[in-house]
Amino acid sequence: MNALPRNLPALLLLAMTLAACGGSGEGGDAPSPNGDAGEAAVVEPLPAVDPAGLEQDVVPEPEAEQPPVPDWQPQLPALTRGDLRTALREAESLEQAGMLVAGGRLPGEPEPAVMLPDTALSERSPGALEIYLAVLAVEPEHPAARQGLERVAALLQARGRAALLAGRLREAEGVERVLARATPQDPALVGFREALEAARRAQAAVRLAEARAKAGRILRPEGAGAVAAYRQALTAFPEYLPALDGLNRLQSDRLNLALEAAQAGDYPASERYLAEAARILPDSAVLQDLSARIVELRQQRAEQLLAQGHAAVDALDLDLAERRLAEAGRASVQAQGLEGLSQRIALARHYGRFRPGEVFREPLASGGEGPEMVVLPHGRFRMGSNQDEPHHQPAEAPAHTIRFARGFAIGRNEVTVAEFRRFVEASGYRSTATRRGRSLVYDERGGVMAEREGVDWRHDYTGRPAAPELPVVHVSFEDAEAYAAWLSAQTGQRYRLPTEAEFEYALRAGSTDPWPWGTGAPARTVGNLTGDGDQSGIGRRWANAITGYSDGHWGPAPVRSYPAEPYGTYDLIGNVSEWVLDCWHDSYRRAPGDGSAWVNPGCEDRVVRGASWASTLERARSAARQAAPAASTNPRVGFRVVREI
Repeated sequence: MNALPRNLPALLLLAMTLAACGGSGEGGDAPSPNGDAGEAAVVEPLPAVDPAGLEQDVVPEPEAEQPPVPDWQPQLPALTRGDLRTALREAESLEQAGMLVAGGRLPGEPEPAVMLPDTALSERSPGALEIYLAVLAVEPEHPAARQGLERVAALLQARGRAALLAGRLREAEGVERVLARATPQDPALVGFREALEAARRAQAAVRLAEARAKAGRILRPEGAGAVAAYRQALTAFPEYLPALDGLNRLQSDRLNLALEAAQAGDYPASERYLAEAARILPDSAVLQDLSARIVELRQQRAEQLLAQGHAAVDALDLDLAERRLAEAGRASVQAQGLEGLSQRIALARHYGRFRPGEVFREPLASGGEGPEMVVLPHGRFRMGSNQDEPHHQPAEAPAHTIRFARGFAIGRNEVTVAEFRRFVEASGYRSTATRRGRSLVYDERGGVMAEREGVDWRHDYTGRPAAPELPVVHVSFEDAEAYAAWLSAQTGQRYRLPTEAEFEYALRAGSTDPWPWGTGAPARTVGNLTGDGDQSGIGRRWANAITGYSDGHWGPAPVRSYPAEPYGTYDLIGNVSEWVLDCWHDSYRRAPGDGSAWVNPGCEDRVVRGASWASTLERARSAARQAAPAASTNPRVGFRVVREI
């Protein structure tokens, strides 16, 4: 028993040091693919890959030669029968301390990185396995020694299988050397040797995978990339850690690239890298976590871009808003607010800062507010009339389609006397009738229009002082344009007279019938027209009146005396006819199709649109139009304005 170690605390410390150093001598690094130089083991070839159309496969670099794992020679202490009980106690203590073989190291393992005192002595001292073998050499059927030997063999096999999983093949080969000597008849040894051969095949596959990865062949060519080789390793030896680590490393590289691409805004590349990562390890929790992180990152970026897009819409920089919308859509197709920004951009392209149906007034620089406007929707309509329409006139043909790419705002009612007065007083403007000193008025006694001295915009249809809420009359085309120009200067916006197409579009309000209200005579009061129920102050009645119709006024009525029209306007149907921008043409041939004014420089006749208080049913049609000298003033014609948006 003199050969048995007496310093058990030192043995325990040595065992702990070996465990801390990894015990295998390889520190968990990638193992040798083909074992050691001089080994007789044959490595089975990997499954063949069809090279048709593929570049030649890469070849792993030759591995540095290592000395072969030596056979294990047990260092059996010399025992007598009187030593057995003490020896067994020593063996059990060593077993519990993990000192299974002499020095705690298997054949082929390098020396520990940290050397302890008395290391040389401890390496010469037998381990638990040698002591159990020594006891059995004295008493072959000793039950405690036999059980101890089986326990140590099982511990060594467990250690060997753990080494195989981790790719530490030299350590596993050392286990095989020990077991081959200590328990050569153990049936489990056969299975362990088969596992060792499988691990060698897996190791060769891992070396091939690493060579392919170094050459940039990760997933392609199909079946001949690094991922395929790592999977071959796992087929040879399931749960082989170097193969799992390799797949995790490849996926981690792809995930890092995906994150970097997403942070740089290269979302197609990010999606491509994520897809490649999913092909490497589809069920990876890391993949799911990073995918969620990238989704969140993209969502945050989309929200930033949407906010920038809305700010661009506010500034009416719609091209920038479109770019930010597109970028937000690329960042996250599921981002909340994409549709909202798209709608805002579309509305802004058609309506600027407004919305269809919106009613507004704008402040004037001189004080007060301009006329109340309503925003009409953009769209298209059929302008003019066909020959089969009742009361059709040649000047209303050919009927043609007008398309408004943008909406526009139109005055809800004709410009009133009060509104025109504010313009004159603020600007000092002198109207055509004022300069001329006369205008046409309605002579009630004779029932005709007659020229009268001293009449201008301040007077009503009979030449008497006009109430502020009446539509202004006795104004020429020039007067109407002067008022619109003043509004533009006062508001900083573009005000003008309506085009002929805009007027008819607003009057029809989506209707294709001959009259704004439908067909035939109106069944209800729709505006100030010539009804057979109307009567002048001296009892006159209209000669060509609308049968069964009465609106309560003989001359112009205060604006908004009748129900609002479909687009929110008043008095387009009647009250006073209105100047529009267009020059007079006796047909619509060559007329513009975008709703703009058809103007010839220097034209003297302009177009007047809409029925008046003196108009018959024929003149109240939506397509009806008439020519008037631009300089004329009379009690039946006023105007309203349009504001471009």
